[in-house]
Amino acid sequence: MKITKKCAMSLIEVVIAMFFMSVAVLSYFVLNQISNKGTMDAYYEMLAFSLAREPIEVFRGLGYDYLKGIVLGDTKPPDWYPTNCGLCDITIDPLSDMQYPAEAALFQRSIELSFDASADDIKGIHIEVTVAAKGQSKAERMFGNREIYLESFIMESPK
Repeated sequence: MKITKKCAMSLIEVVIAMFFMSVAVLSYFVLNQISNKGTMDAYYEMLAFSLAREPIEVFRGLGYDYLKGIVLGDTKPPDWYPTNCGLCDITIDPLSDMQYPAEAALFQRSIELSFDASADDIKGIHIEVTVAAKGQSKAERMFGNREIYLESFIMESPK
């Protein structure tokens, strides 16, 4: 009688193979989650910088004389840019001329205008813009407790 050797996997080999496969699949999902968080963090940071740069660029276009009127209280600021009121919600109005991505509603923005008091002979308006994520929002979880702070200086035109 001839004895033939059977090739089969034992239960221990199957369990070890399943362990290594589960580690590989689990590491893939963890890596995917970390990558997604990094991508969303970068997106929210880019959006916050855009929301901070936008009023500075608009106010530069409006010029020193218009901003001087806003600081003195003679001129009303544009509706999209409430000034000197602390952190205000960014509202999304689909019928408005100013359009933002839907995620912009997850942020608050503060715009402060003031005269520069650093020099007597230079006249200018100091603009400070702070953008922060609203508390308990998706942006706050991804973006963290960080704030974006930008400032600019608009000088009076030489005469």
